[in-house]
Amino acid sequence: MPERDGYLPGVPCWIDTSQPDPEAAVAFYSGLFGWDFEDVMPPGSPGKYLIARLRDGDVAAVSSQPEGAPPMAMWNTYVWVDSADEAAAKVRQAGGGILTEPFDVMDAGRMAVFTDPEGAAFCVWQAREHKGARILNEPGSLNFNGLGTRDPDGAESFYGAVFGWEALRLPGGGGMWRLPGYGAQREVLVPCGYLTSDV
Repeated sequence: MPERDGYLPGVPCWIDTSQPDPEAAVAFYSGLFGWDFEDVMPPGSPGKYLIARLRDGDVAAVSSQPEGAPPMAMWNTYVWVDSADEAAAKVRQAGGGILTEPFDVMDAGRMAVFTDPEGAAFCVWQAREHKGARILNEPGSLNFNGLGTRDPDGAESFYGAVFGWEALRLPGGGGMWRLPGYGAQREVLVPCGYLTSDV
């Protein structure tokens, strides 16, 4: 697969995991996926942000947990946007919450952390120097993002308003989301999220 250098707005573009023990996570994921890691935080920084790479292409990251966060590992999905601030306004209008207001991440980009009306957290990424995952859809890299929700109709309305996603319902209550135009860009229909219903 050719390496990516950017995404359409509304497409998941990056993942990272915040960990109580980043070094243990690095050992685990490097053994599992063959990732090589580089800590990109400036010297003397209190935390770590370790970019994972395959063939020198960025695929994901492992980070220290934010101060005050519960000691629990979690994965985070980032959706590409033109403006993190405009995304925050859309989230508010659609009934979501703001966990972290938009802020600059050095020269890499601008991000924010939101919740949907059911409380699921997600991030947005307004790229500058860092263009998201360079390698995807191959072994050891990102190829799908999922959401478990008790309210598929509400999720469809919320994510449609924020990112323009359209739902493709499947028999049995699940479904996928697609971004109009994204499939045409890749010359195939590529869902950009997975919608399931929890009972």
